Amino acid sequence: MPITSNVAWDERLEAFKGRDTAQYVETVKATASRCAACRLPLGPGAALSLMVFITEGSGSDGMSSLTFDPVVCHLQCQAPGLSMREAIGLVEGVISVGARLVLSRGGAGTATIPVLAYTLVPNVVIGEPGGEMTSALVSLLLNHGFQMSSSARYSDILERAVPAGNTCICTVADGGAVQLHVDGLLMCSQQLDRKNPNDAAWLQAAGTGRVLVISGDNLTFAETGLELAAAARLGTLVSGFVPAQ
Repeated sequence: MPITSNVAWDERLEAFKGRDTAQYVETVKATASRCAACRLPLGPGAALSLMVFITEGSGSDGMSSLTFDPVVCHLQCQAPGLSMREAIGLVEGVISVGARLVLSRGGAGTATIPVLAYTLVPNVVIGEPGGEMTSALVSLLLNHGFQMSSSARYSDILERAVPAGNTCICTVADGGAVQLHVDGLLMCSQQLDRKNPNDAAWLQAAGTGRVLVISGDNLTFAETGLELAAAARLGTLVSGFVPAQ
């Protein structure tokens, strides 16, 4: 039974995650706060276990997909494990999770940059059967003009971000609904409240005509803010400026 830090995991996981297995375990651990079995806090240094539910699907073109849905428990509550199941079609049960923030860029005049950040839960990887699997979300965005970022610092992301392809657009409705479309696909949808000061500030910044979209796998959304370090370290962090209208 392999153990990374204080998390025991099923050795079969390595067949899917390869050299990124240890980092994957660390990332999942960092995003968990309560035991999925007893619901009590995990606590620092507690002996933990990782259970991963993997769903395998396939499309009509022969493309395979895998979704990884991890669960962290106290080791005494749940033994580590790995469960596989087949799905009908390529992807199912995937939702978009996101957040918004406003960044400031100095210079001749300080500018406010509206940021729309999102990821897909659970993460989805795709590839040819028996071949190397890659992130479905990251691959899609890179193919539409987004750029990879190796840094989690907002200043570095802003410096490197370039306009995404003309297949990407962010729509902002009068009622506060914000939607991101990539090649006609709805990737992210959030409802803002113009009476909320933070939402109002974001909507005002978006009125300049563009939004910085930050996305990829392994993004963590918490009450303390948006955490991008794991995504940058694993090479699954991408960004791009998208027109807003």
